[in-house]
Amino acid sequence: MRGHLWPGAKHPMGEETMVAALKAADFPTTLKKVQANVMEGKFGERGEEYVATQAFLLLCIVIGTVPLVGGSLFFLAGPVCVALGGALLAAGVYELQGDLTPWTVPPAEAQLKTGGVYEYVRHPLYGGLLLLCFGLAIVSNSASRLVLTLALYFVLDKKADNEEEVLQKKFSSYGGYASKTKGKLLPDLDKLLASGGSKTPPIVDV
Repeated sequence: MRGHLWPGAKHPMGEETMVAALKAADFPTTLKKVQANVMEGKFGERGEEYVATQAFLLLCIVIGTVPLVGGSLFFLAGPVCVALGGALLAAGVYELQGDLTPWTVPPAEAQLKTGGVYEYVRHPLYGGLLLLCFGLAIVSNSASRLVLTLALYFVLDKKADNEEEVLQKKFSSYGGYASKTKGKLLPDLDKLLASGGSKTPPIVDV
């Protein structure tokens, strides 16, 4: 007979479909519970600042800009990142000079660099490249360049990890240097601001 199932037979709708249908049928009750959850708690102690910030950022993502100041941020972010990236690259190259190499294995006669920009960031060349690429993506309004920059970040971050393993084996003082220099790809701003321009004597290790 229609509307009846043999013992042990499965419902033609499927168990998952039936569960979904039952949940949908109880939607009004669920909505009331959610509304009660929203009203629950004391104002100012429920993390409203996070919810407001989350909503604002989602709105900006949906409309594709930041209201009122979006154009200015777009104009400034790109050139500023390009300039900072170029400066970071130049500082790193200046400190390395003859020890510059594209490989994760340093030259045989290389010395450990801990002064200059290396006092604030362990891999300024990688950080400079990332800032340059990010700035270029912003200036050119290119989503593809932005995605590729993200991919480059993962590659350089992994490359930096591999390089540090080699440096720890070559230079006995590298572990101490790395523990003091928290900035990996980008400068440690807290240390940079706290230094006030004072110079820490470089660690000499060959």
